[in-house]
Amino acid sequence: MYSLTFISHVDSLSSQDHADIESFVTSKLNVTVVSKKQLSPERVVDYLVQTNVPDMIVSMIKREREENKPAYDIIFQVAEERKNKKLFIFDMDSTLIYQEVIELIAAYADIEDKVAEITERAMNGELDFNESLSARVMLLKGIDATTLWDELKEKLQVTNGAPQLCKALKKLGVVMGVCSGGFIPLASHIKEQLGLDYAYANTLGVDDECRLDGTTIGYVVNGDKKAELLLEIAAKHGIDPKTAVAVGDGANDLKMMSVGGWGVAWNAKPKVQNEAPCCLNSKSLEDILYIMGYTQSEIASLTS
Repeated sequence: MYSLTFISHVDSLSSQDHADIESFVTSKLNVTVVSKKQLSPERVVDYLVQTNVPDMIVSMIKREREENKPAYDIIFQVAEERKNKKLFIFDMDSTLIYQEVIELIAAYADIEDKVAEITERAMNGELDFNESLSARVMLLKGIDATTLWDELKEKLQVTNGAPQLCKALKKLGVVMGVCSGGFIPLASHIKEQLGLDYAYANTLGVDDECRLDGTTIGYVVNGDKKAELLLEIAAKHGIDPKTAVAVGDGANDLKMMSVGGWGVAWNAKPKVQNEAPCCLNSKSLEDILYIMGYTQSEIASLTS
């Protein structure tokens, strides 16, 4: 059995959306519909289906997204696995928070544009992450770090729905962590804010005058390291990686999605949308609970 979930990008599915969804499921896909229900009366339709050609269904969903660009996401997965999630690993920048931290730091030296251009190319998979990080960090050299992190903590904007999602997952007994290509003082701050269990990120070097020296210290949290950390945390807790979920928006999040059992591309770059197990392009990270199969009333209970 498989589930097919349709989640509106906005506040509600239109009557035309409902008609298109029904046509897509019953006419275009090679599935037998077992049941249908509204996980949310306004926004989320969920089908339980049977099929012998799951790979073909995945291809059809990608084609539908690319050709018709519907105002909703389509998530296809093994039904019995959707609620059996034991570990969530999140990216931080543009996932748990709206900003890219390195660009916030760059604002102190009025070089946001230079740093943002490199960031964009890296997140699209056009540049090697380690090289792009090194180039961006070098641009930060000389910035006073005396009160930098405390000032930045005040500027962070937590993504809509992230606190509710994390509260619900904690109630469900899920282990949670943030693995960020950003920087550890802020990743640790977000860990505490959201009640996560782990925080991993990069460390910026400073000189004797407490100014950024243009280097990073220790290992780099790139795509490979994120995947390694997911597996490490899973092993520590005796969790099967197949029950792990990775959530992120950039190309360096794809590797951890591949070693986990599931991945969510959150308002992600095109390359990530194309390769991730599923996409979520809505206004709230809380919508991940719909992907897991919870109804609106169940979510209200989990987040209260």
